[in-house]
Amino acid sequence: MNYVGIDLHRDFFVSAAQDDSGNELFRKRYNNSIASVEELTLQFNSPPMIVVEATRNWMWFIIALQKRGYPVQLAHPLRTKATASARIKTDSIDAKTLCDLLRADLIPKSYIANPEELDNRELARGRINLVHDQTLYKNRIMAILGKENLRFKGRDLFGIKGKAWLKEQLLSNTKRQMIEVYMRRLSDVQVAINTVDSLIKQRSSGIPEVKLLTSIPSIGPTTAFLLVSEIGNITRFPNSKKFASYFGITPRLSQSGNHAYYGRITKLGNLYVRWSLGQAAHRLARMDPEYKKFVDRISYRGGKKKAIVALSRKLATIVYYVLKENRVYEKRTKQSLKVCPAIILERS
Repeated sequence: MNYVGIDLHRDFFVSAAQDDSGNELFRKRYNNSIASVEELTLQFNSPPMIVVEATRNWMWFIIALQKRGYPVQLAHPLRTKATASARIKTDSIDAKTLCDLLRADLIPKSYIANPEELDNRELARGRINLVHDQTLYKNRIMAILGKENLRFKGRDLFGIKGKAWLKEQLLSNTKRQMIEVYMRRLSDVQVAINTVDSLIKQRSSGIPEVKLLTSIPSIGPTTAFLLVSEIGNITRFPNSKKFASYFGITPRLSQSGNHAYYGRITKLGNLYVRWSLGQAAHRLARMDPEYKKFVDRISYRGGKKKAIVALSRKLATIVYYVLKENRVYEKRTKQSLKVCPAIILERS
């Protein structure tokens, strides 16, 4: 068996190949193209084991290798760095280090999403970016009004009444023109969001996991679609703690001897899922009185932000078991708890 380590960049990649004994076969730099992938694979009589470090553009490279039947692993960048830190760092050395780790079976693997999951992620993440753009233009318009000490007393400045009120305000020509520019951009973004929502609705109809997650209070079809596309195969997580840790919702831990110190959440993981669970936690605290009490209790001790993070962690556990057990969410109540008749005290 031969082994190949790939250090992938935006415009090129560097490959380092070894045999079973660790003898170097070659090191070479290629331009990023399908033709270069073909040239690399022609160097071997039988498919070698290949490892690529996860970068922002790994998708095309992995898919090109998989289509040609080559076994490939995706290395977790942070864990790889911890496993093989070096004072001297070059592209060639990085490729060789990956090859050494692969040959020793020490690669910290990352999940390789299939093409359908990658497309769904692109759709869901695109919607998040559009919503952020929508908020950006709204904030810019309100900033202009704030400079003139103007404040709309209604519920929605960007609704019918709010827009009518905005036209009646006395503003300089420049400020009026900038507000009109931002309003046009805002309208374009809202049209784009509606278009993406339609695409998500079409895709969601063929994904049963989306329907399962929408049974959880505060998780709508769009959030469910994003969670399913980002999570992938739920069976890759052995328990709910590993699941929450993957998305960075577990606290930092520093342990020495008999002492353990817990800090803020790690934030190491998928930021889209972490953000989505946070938004869902805000909605859940408003919808459900019991969860509101939970947030109020934590807020009293550590503040509102910590309380929402704690509820996000609880929500992550619910999401995990709904997907793991393939069943809809059922809220547990005191009446639904089963009590053994033998321990119920008889009233005199």
